[in-house]
Amino acid sequence: MQACQHLFPETFNGFELWSLADGSYEGEVNAPFDEATRAERLQRIAEVLPKDNPAFAAVVAGAREPLLLSDFITHRQLRLTEYFELALKPLDIRHQVAIPILTSTHAGGVVFNKGGLRDFTKEDMDLIRQFGRHIVLAHQTAQALASAEIQKAQVKTTDHLMLRRAGLSQRESEVLLWIAEGKRDKEIALILGISYRTVTDHVRAVLAKLRVETRTAAVVAARRLETR
Repeated sequence: MQACQHLFPETFNGFELWSLADGSYEGEVNAPFDEATRAERLQRIAEVLPKDNPAFAAVVAGAREPLLLSDFITHRQLRLTEYFELALKPLDIRHQVAIPILTSTHAGGVVFNKGGLRDFTKEDMDLIRQFGRHIVLAHQTAQALASAEIQKAQVKTTDHLMLRRAGLSQRESEVLLWIAEGKRDKEIALILGISYRTVTDHVRAVLAKLRVETRTAAVVAARRLETR
């Protein structure tokens, strides 16, 4: 949120996600709504935005580039929506850009809102596009680490002895155990704090030492070793 304000001090911003399963909302906005009605207003905005804001459908459909609201709806049409009355009119907001975020469980993004007659320019959009790549990467990183936290206990308690006897190093054993947990090489690199290239080197070594050709076969081989 601070970075958004640094880029465009005149904007109000939000980081918002909706569950694809049940529509539940989580997020944060820095818009200065009346504190007496803020919680109720934000809850209602979360309910109406997915149906009133046409850019949301583009996010769910897999849009990756920043979305300029005026590309989807005219200001006259927007003013007829409940979303406009609740979220935009109280702050005299006329223009909006959203950086899409879509995962297997949630849809949403980072949003820039501003008033005035001038819409976001091409130069603004280019800057938001560059910024958005970092936002999406940061979110993917956070998701991978949060998912790993749930699995760390199981990985830590797994006995590496049989894998070590098969010739795998401590780090190769760790990489293989995370492969067994369904993690991709980039995610494993984040979890272990090593480079992606180092992980791929470890994966190649694991396959060679276990005399298999695929990651799935390596996991099967590891489980056979554990049951001996």
